[in-house]
Amino acid sequence: MMRDDRWSESITVGSLAFIDQVKNELGLKAMHREVLGTDGTYGLREPAEIYAGNFTSKGEALRSKNTLP
Repeated sequence: MMRDDRWSESITVGSLAFIDQVKNELGLKAMHREVLGTDGTYGLREPAEIYAGNFTSKGEALRSKNTLP
């Protein structure tokens, strides 16, 4: 059994009418959410670029301090 990203990475999954209803009810909280559809099923989720930041500069500074002797 393979992991289905629609269920694990979406706020909600269902028909387009259901997604539109949920998005309208969320109001401003859903303003920048994406509606993605696959095989007649739609999902409401945050854009991936929100989590694509570059965190290596902060993490690298801490990495040498957190090593075991």
